[in-house]
Amino acid sequence: MGKFIRTYWYKQGIEYANPFYNSRFRVNSPEASLHPDFMYRSEARENGMMQILINEDLSLLDEAKLYLEIWGGHPGTANKRVSINGRSIYSIAEVGTTSNNCTHQYPIIPLKITDLVNGYNAIQFSCDQGNSFWGHFIVDNACLITTLKANHPDLRNIDDFDVSVISEIINNEYIKLGLSSQSDIISKVDYWGYYYGYDENGNLEMKDWHGFTKEKEPSAIIGSIDKHPFEISWDISMIPEQDDMKVMAVVHFKGIENIVYLTSIADLNISKYENKVKIYASKDIPTPFWSRAKNEKRCSINIDVDPKHIKCAELHIVIWDGGRGNIEHPFKINGHPIAIAGEGHHDVIYRKLNINPNFLKKGFNEITLLSDTEHHGIEVLLPGPSLFIKT
Repeated sequence: MGKFIRTYWYKQGIEYANPFYNSRFRVNSPEASLHPDFMYRSEARENGMMQILINEDLSLLDEAKLYLEIWGGHPGTANKRVSINGRSIYSIAEVGTTSNNCTHQYPIIPLKITDLVNGYNAIQFSCDQGNSFWGHFIVDNACLITTLKANHPDLRNIDDFDVSVISEIINNEYIKLGLSSQSDIISKVDYWGYYYGYDENGNLEMKDWHGFTKEKEPSAIIGSIDKHPFEISWDISMIPEQDDMKVMAVVHFKGIENIVYLTSIADLNISKYENKVKIYASKDIPTPFWSRAKNEKRCSINIDVDPKHIKCAELHIVIWDGGRGNIEHPFKINGHPIAIAGEGHHDVIYRKLNINPNFLKKGFNEITLLSDTEHHGIEVLLPGPSLFIKT
């Protein structure tokens, strides 16, 4: 049996009790308030507090959680944390920022229901400077998630709804996913997978539920479908052979804006699945892996296969796109340009790109990153670049 959850997203603006000086929600260490280089900037005027309005009978909740989209901040920033209505303080998991890495993360923090109020919930973020030049991180989005009890009155029209994920392995390339039953109240289904792969969500786990949200929408998940019969083909051709893969679905309903159904977790029956895919990660990424002002950064990936035996190769990488400046080709593998940069919108971008096997060498493969922007430039976020190679 699955469960029904309701989502309440942070909204910026005085009309939502969230005035602002900067267009993005920024959190600063105390030193920024008096730092001569930063104190007059709009970022330093932000106090790190947001309010999220919920309308809930708290006695009808089973669980409460806080979900965050975080750009990990300036390398060296330490002790990221959050308090809820001044009642409980929760640490935000350390994923490499303190060690001077460029990071991003999407934590789900279990809360006590007694942390909440039926009304405006004050959520205060804080951090320490650590060994950074400016202790700072960005919360791109935040969401209070409540799990509704079965007798919740808002479920009166859907309280008997119950579906699960069913799967069928087609071949070594695809798995077909669908729902155990159909209903005309379904508007969309998001399929999420648990498997061993690239750590695109930055939590330092490769065997994990994969994917994250960007601007509140799912990204890097198995896929979404908004048409009956809500089936999807999952391309597994570049996922290493493995056991213990799982799937679940988030089911959206017609005419219900912020209540969704989370199916129970389903094991995949993939006894015939075999893929000769291996993941090669960089072991020498610089700290921080951040290029600006023509300061080139380098790392390498060593592979143990001759390129003539490679059937397919992919580069997986996550960047924070602060801009390439005037550099036409900021990222290269063995001198070959690879298009990883976007439009310089200061956003997190996950790239999965096909690589010509002829670009690669058995043994040492050099990766270079170069931007000539004055300030932000391009950051390669943890876990850094990886090559997926199929032989």
